[in-house]
Amino acid sequence: PALTDSGRILSYYNVSLGYNLLPGEAFIGRNWAFRTALYVIAGAGSTTFAGDDRFTINFGAGYRFLATDWLALHVDVRDHIFDIDVLGYSKTAHNLETTAGLSVFF
Repeated sequence: PALTDSGRILSYYNVSLGYNLLPGEAFIGRNWAFRTALYVIAGAGSTTFAGDDRFTINFGAGYRFLATDWLALHVDVRDHIFDIDVLGYSKTAHNLETTAGLSVFF
């Protein structure tokens, strides 16, 4: 095989900053209003795959919905970009990441 089992493991880390573009409220009916935010995020870090460490930048956007004072839902999409050699040619790789989450504040 081209890669060993340990070489197939992908790991990455990044440090990012975010900015709330459109903080506001979502209204459901006449009596329900929920705090929401559309945000952008960008940062830098490292991606390790097949024994190589690659400098990586990332950027993306997300939407946060605060259902109550203690519960929030969010959806986030990011693109992790790094240069990689493929058969002797340098190529820019784009790895898309989509996450959905639930946050509990206490």
